[in-house]
Amino acid sequence: MLTGYLVKCPRMRCHWFGELPARPDPDAWREPEANVPIVVFDCPGCHLAWRARVIGNDVESLPVESADELEPALFDLGDGD
Repeated sequence: MLTGYLVKCPRMRCHWFGELPARPDPDAWREPEANVPIVVFDCPGCHLAWRARVIGNDVESLPVESADELEPALFDLGDGD
């Protein structure tokens, strides 16, 4: 039995890499594919959580959909001319 998974934080500003234990996702029953196990990882780098789908003995990170993932917009304000 696996005690943890080798994972990489999917957040653009973190990318912590290492072994983490997974915990069950309490909201997984709401997913369209409720028969696919969904787990949650808590990142020790950025201290945020992300969800992943269990596939055999491996996991696939689900897209991170939060405001903390938005890259700052770059605006060309010109030189005032």
